[in-house]
Amino acid sequence: MATFTRTNPVATTIPTENVGKDVTMFTVDYINAVNGSAGPEGAQAAVLNTIQQMHTILLAGPLGNTNTEQTFAIEGPLFTPQGGSTLQAQIQALGTVDGVDLSSATVTAKDFYIAV
Repeated sequence: MATFTRTNPVATTIPTENVGKDVTMFTVDYINAVNGSAGPEGAQAAVLNTIQQMHTILLAGPLGNTNTEQTFAIEGPLFTPQGGSTLQAQIQALGTVDGVDLSSATVTAKDFYIAV
């Protein structure tokens, strides 16, 4: 009877998220409240369009921290291997959109965990 050696991955405590591809979570801190700029020509739409130019958005969370932050989940890494400007630089380059200054916005990678 033939036998096969089976190799299973070792359990790990390193954060990993995937849905067939790696998933990256990050928070955009708009610095300024953006809830008043939610229309199709608003700051929120401009940021969504910027993210979607290089990434597939899986989830977009609600605004938090007095409407100044929003968390996203995207397929793949936050920074593309092709180089170029970072997502934070691309968002900052939008400048002022619909009266909201995005030039100081920050992008911070996050780990996904469920607190119990």
